[in-house]
Amino acid sequence: MENVAAVRTVYDFPVAGHLCRDGAVHYVRLTRRSGQTQPQGFCPRCEVMFLYQKPQRSRVKHYDGAGATHF
Repeated sequence: MENVAAVRTVYDFPVAGHLCRDGAVHYVRLTRRSGQTQPQGFCPRCEVMFLYQKPQRSRVKHYDGAGATHF
């Protein structure tokens, strides 16, 4: 593994965008390598590791005109 300064969890797949140290938005491709359970990517400019986590369904019922739905 690279020299990692920080680890961030992201919910975007297959590409995660982030604001880098230089003030510009950069995109990191997330890939799953053998032996890994989650896709991950690394930004060499700011030395941040990005780990993908699948979003969970909301446990709160949201009501609208059609009744209760979950997002």
